[in-house]
Amino acid sequence: MYKILFCTTSIVVNLCLFCIGYVAGQVQLQQVQNKLVCIELEECGKCLSAASHCRWCADPYFKAPSTRCDDEKSLVLAGCSQAAIQRPEAPVWNVTDNRPLQDVPTGSSEVDKAVQIQPQKVHLSLKPRQTVKVKFSYRPARNYPLELYYLMDLTYSMLDDKETLVSLRDDLPPMLKNLTANFKIGFGSFLEKPLMPFIHMDQKRRKNPCAVYDQVCSPTYTYKHHLSITDKVEEFIASVNQSSVSANVDNAEAQLDALVQVLTCGEKIGWAEHSRKIVLILTDGVLHWAGDGRLGGATMKNDEKCHLDEDGYYSDSVIYDYPTIAQIHRLLGKYKVNVIFAITQEQKSHYDSLHELLGDFTYVAKLESDSSNILKVVKTGYEDIVSVVDFQDDAKKGPIKVKYFTDCGVEGAPMIEATKCTGVEHGMTLNYEAHLTLDHCPTYDKSTQTILITESQLGQDSMTLTVDLQCGCDCKAESPSLMSHTCGPKRHLVCGACLCNPGWSGPNCDCSTEDEAASAALIAKCRDANATRSVPCSGVGECICGECDCDEGYNGKYCQCEDCGIAKDNELECGGLERGVCACGKCSCESGWTGDTCSCPLDNDTCIAPEAEQICSGRGVCVCGVCECSSVDNDDNKYTGQYCEVCTTCKDPMCATTESCVWCHLNNTCTDMCSNEGYNYTVSNRMMELGDYNITESDEDPKSMPCIFRVEDDNQECQYYYTYTPANKSTIAMDVVIHSKTCVQPTSATIMTSALAIIICILLAGIICILFVKTAHIISDRRAYAKFIQEAEESKQNMQELNPLYISPISVFRLPESFPRDKTD
Repeated sequence: MYKILFCTTSIVVNLCLFCIGYVAGQVQLQQVQNKLVCIELEECGKCLSAASHCRWCADPYFKAPSTRCDDEKSLVLAGCSQAAIQRPEAPVWNVTDNRPLQDVPTGSSEVDKAVQIQPQKVHLSLKPRQTVKVKFSYRPARNYPLELYYLMDLTYSMLDDKETLVSLRDDLPPMLKNLTANFKIGFGSFLEKPLMPFIHMDQKRRKNPCAVYDQVCSPTYTYKHHLSITDKVEEFIASVNQSSVSANVDNAEAQLDALVQVLTCGEKIGWAEHSRKIVLILTDGVLHWAGDGRLGGATMKNDEKCHLDEDGYYSDSVIYDYPTIAQIHRLLGKYKVNVIFAITQEQKSHYDSLHELLGDFTYVAKLESDSSNILKVVKTGYEDIVSVVDFQDDAKKGPIKVKYFTDCGVEGAPMIEATKCTGVEHGMTLNYEAHLTLDHCPTYDKSTQTILITESQLGQDSMTLTVDLQCGCDCKAESPSLMSHTCGPKRHLVCGACLCNPGWSGPNCDCSTEDEAASAALIAKCRDANATRSVPCSGVGECICGECDCDEGYNGKYCQCEDCGIAKDNELECGGLERGVCACGKCSCESGWTGDTCSCPLDNDTCIAPEAEQICSGRGVCVCGVCECSSVDNDDNKYTGQYCEVCTTCKDPMCATTESCVWCHLNNTCTDMCSNEGYNYTVSNRMMELGDYNITESDEDPKSMPCIFRVEDDNQECQYYYTYTPANKSTIAMDVVIHSKTCVQPTSATIMTSALAIIICILLAGIICILFVKTAHIISDRRAYAKFIQEAEESKQNMQELNPLYISPISVFRLPESFPRDKTD
C-alpha cells in the first residue's frame, strides 16, 4: 500500500516538475526571441520601431558590452540611466474639429454653415505595422445649393428645342424648387470651330450660314457664354429667347471645347465655392474628338485654360485643338462638376461610350426630338447624380495606406469594404471607417503626413487627418565639442551613438561608400562565424564596407533571418504591432495571440454565436478563432456554418425562423430591422436594388447560408432565394439578404398548353413504338426470306448430281459412220 502511494506521489511530482520546466523553458525562449528583435539594431529610430518592448540608451558614455537597443530591464542592469532611455511615444488621438451634421436652413443663403461630414479634423499617430480606425459620418445636406448651367447646341436643327425651352418659363422654377430651395441657373451655347472643312468659307455663307434654309442667322462660333449663374429665371428665359441659331457643314459639334471653357472660366461663369455644379448639354449631334481640329489648322494641344473675350466668345478656338477625354475627366474631377448629356435616341450609343470613360461625373438621358421632356431629364439626372456618394483621398503621396468600410446608410447592416454607395437619399446618414495602415517607416525620423478625405462628387466638405509618423526619437545631437571628443572626425553623435558621416561606412566609418572594392577584412565582418556555411551575408545580401545589405525578404546582421509570415486577416507581418513581432524568421506573439503569424486569438469569443453560450453551438471546436464542426448527434448529422449552427443533412431550422421576417419585409409591414422569437434580424433586399439576376458564388458571402421561401402572391407561385449570415453584434442575431425572385402563374392557358404538350408527347411516343415494332418485323421477314433463298439455291445444286438408281426415260439412237448419207443431209 505504501509502495503504491509512494509511486503515485513520485509520478505526480515528476509531472509537476516537467510542467514547471516546460513553462519556464517557454518563457525563457520567449525572452530570447524578444531580445533578438532588438539587439542587432544600431539606430534609435529603427530600435523603437522594431517592437513595443524595445528601448534605446541615448547615454553617449554607455560602454556596456550589450547593445544600446534592448528591453528596458536589460538596459538598466547594463548601467544605462533611466533618464537616457528612449521609449516609444504615447499614441496620439485628438479630434480638433467635430461640428455636428447640419442642413442648409430653408430660405437661408448661409451655405458655409452646412456640414455634411463629421468629424472634420482629427490628429492621430501611427507606428510601423499598425492600423488605426477613424470613424466618420456623411449625410447629404438638405437645400444644398444647386447651380445648373444649360449648355445648348444652337445649330439650325435645334431651333424647335430652343423654342420649347422658352415655353417652359412657368414650369422651370417649381421643378428646381422641388430639388432644392437654393438654386441658380446659367446659359451658354456652342456650335463649331469657324474653320474649313467644318463650315463654308465663302463670305456670303460665313455671314449667313442659314442661307441654304432661306433664313437669316448669326455667324458660326465655337462657344458663347450668354448668362452667368443667377437665381432669376426670367433673365435665363430672356437670354435663351434672344440667342440665335446658326449652322455648320458636318454633324459633329464642339461640345468638349465649350465644356472646357465652362469648367475653367469659373469667375465669368459665376460658379460658387460651395454648391453642387451641373452642366446640362443639349444636342442632337455627335462630338468632335482631339485631333479633329488639326484638319482645320488648330494644331496646338488644348491648354485647359479660359479664353473668353469681353463678349463671352471662345476667342482662341481656331488655335487650340479639341480636348482629349482624359483632359475632360481631369477637369471634372478638379472642379467637382457633373455633366448631364441630354441627347436624341440616334446618338445615345455614342454618348453611352463617352459615359463609360468619364464614369460617375456624367449621366446620359434620352431627349425627345423637340426637347419636350427636358424638365424630366433634369430631375432624373439630378436625382441620379446626388444618389451616389464616393470618397477619395490623397494618401498616395505618402507611405500610409487607406481602406474604407461602410454600411451605406442601412441601419444595422455590416460594414463592407467600399468607397462608393448608391441609392443615397436626403436625410440618410452613411457611416464610414477609414483604416489607416503604416507598413514600414520610409525614414527613421519624426514626420507628419496630412491626408484629405473628400467626397468625389462635391469636394467642398472634407475631413483632414494629421498623422504623426512615430518613426524617430526625441534625442538630439550633443554639442560639437562633445561630438568631436566622443566620435572622431568621420562620425557624429546621434542619440548617444556614433553614426558615420555621409560618404563613409563600416564599423569605424573608415570605408568610403564610393569605393567599390572591399578588403578581405571587411568581407570577413559580413560572415557569420557560427554558421555551417560561412559565406558573406549568408548568400542573400551584399557586403558593403563590412555591413550586409540584405536582399528583400531577409534581415539580420548577416542576413541570416527570413521575414516572417503575413497574417491574412490584416495583411501585416506577424499580425501587426498589437499581435506580435518578427524575431529572426519566427513570429514572437503578444499575450492573447498564437500561431505562426500570430493570427490565432487565444480566446473563443469569435466562436460563440450572438445570444449563445456554447462554443461552436456545442457541435465543434474553436481552432484559431474559427469553428471546426463535427458530427455529434445520434443521427450522425453533419453541421456547418460560422458557429456550426446549420445542419447540411437535415432541414435548416434557421430558414424557417427567418421566413416571417422575409415575408413582412416583402409586404412592407416591417422595417429593415425585424424581431422574431426574441432576436433581431436585419433584412436587405438586393433584388430591389440590383434587379433580378442569377446568384453566383462571387455574389455571396462565403459565410452565408442559402434558403428558399415559397409563397403564393397575386395568384402566382413565387420562390424567393435569400441567404442569412450570423452577425457579430450582440444586438443583431442574423443578417438576411434577399437575392432573387422566380414566379409561375398556373392559368387555364398554361394548363391547356401543358395538357396539349403531354398529349403530343404521348402520341409521339406511340408512333415511335409502332415504327420500332414495324421495323423489327420487316427486318425479321427479310432475314427469313434471305435464308429461304439460300436454302433453295443449295437444293438446286444438289439436284444436279445423278442418283445411281435413277433411269432416264430418254433413248438415243445413232447411225453408224459407215452408213451412206445423202450429201444434202
